[in-house]
Amino acid sequence: MKHIQNVGVGAAVTALAIAALIGTSPAHAQSQLDAQASRASVSDTGLVQEASASPVAKKTLGQKVKALVTRLTPDRIKRDIEFRKASALFPEFCRHWQQDLHERETNNLSNLKFSQRDGFETATYTAYGNIATCESHQSKDGYSIGKITYEEYTYYLSGKSEDEARHAPPKTINDLRTTEIFRWDKDKWFY
Repeated sequence: MKHIQNVGVGAAVTALAIAALIGTSPAHAQSQLDAQASRASVSDTGLVQEASASPVAKKTLGQKVKALVTRLTPDRIKRDIEFRKASALFPEFCRHWQQDLHERETNNLSNLKFSQRDGFETATYTAYGNIATCESHQSKDGYSIGKITYEEYTYYLSGKSEDEARHAPPKTINDLRTTEIFRWDKDKWFY
């Protein structure tokens, strides 16, 4: 019986604390002032002037509490901890990705497929610029997201022989801004 009384007292104290928070909140005080001001704004003819709508809706205390509770769920707390780790590791992931792009470009150059065109040996290959942005963010639900952007170039080679074409200055035939999105899962970044 004593346990039930303690629970009842605890609930009452909690209810009083919430009521006190609402009563002393700046939003509640402002709404009380607004109500008084609108009652006092009577024109000479005795009609109440219409209040203009607020351009920016302010969050009520209930909305603020709901947003806070949403951010404090066990899953969200877990995702926040994961994000701190993921965002700390993302710059190293970007450096590794840059190295992967360089290796991919080197592989493209070593595997050129030449074809005859108007008496010349020609080939195209893809090359990659330096990583321009390396950013990690948290989604609305707290999931870790990584974003990398870089330039991707398509080059055209041409010469009287394959050797001459390989040593000729490449001509850019396409320049594309590439954005890659990654996700964090099982303690590492995934493509």
